Amino acid sequence: MNRNQIEKVLMKDEKVLYTYKPMFIKTVIITVICYLFTLLFVLLALLIPASAESMEITVTGGIVALAVIGITVFFGVVLLLLALAYRNKFYAVTNKRFIIQSGLLGIDFSSIPISGVQFISVNVSVLDKILGKGTGTVSFGTVSTPVTPGQGAKFNFLNIYDVYENYRIFKELSDKAQTEDK
Repeated sequence: MNRNQIEKVLMKDEKVLYTYKPMFIKTVIITVICYLFTLLFVLLALLIPASAESMEITVTGGIVALAVIGITVFFGVVLLLLALAYRNKFYAVTNKRFIIQSGLLGIDFSSIPISGVQFISVNVSVLDKILGKGTGTVSFGTVSTPVTPGQGAKFNFLNIYDVYENYRIFKELSDKAQTEDK
């Protein structure tokens, strides 16, 4: 089954110029790091004695095993849900709009018109640099979805490859669309 359903929401005379599938390994790495930190803090909390006077550990091996199993199952379910959501995640650029397709079980769409984009930025995280894949996040700001300092952009192409080259393409399309509107 073709999960990319963007063709279904195209308007008359609208053509897909670019389609992107985000990188999933970054999400897995972040989830595993969160799992390990959570596991570490829970184990430390269980194994450190309750009082400084009492140096004996009163926690049994069964409680520790239950905590480890519970945390592992929780993060396993989180990873499964992220994988299900990843299957339906696509980004598209048409001659009229930027489109995001997402959804866990169903498929949802959100889009903004290219001519309405007033702000485009690139964010390359430390993990993006470590992975060395040229990935990053492109954020789009419009009058209806502004980018504010405390909140950030609400419309993002997350974890896309060749982020700087794609930024240049997006910026050229946006600038061209804005000059055509005038």
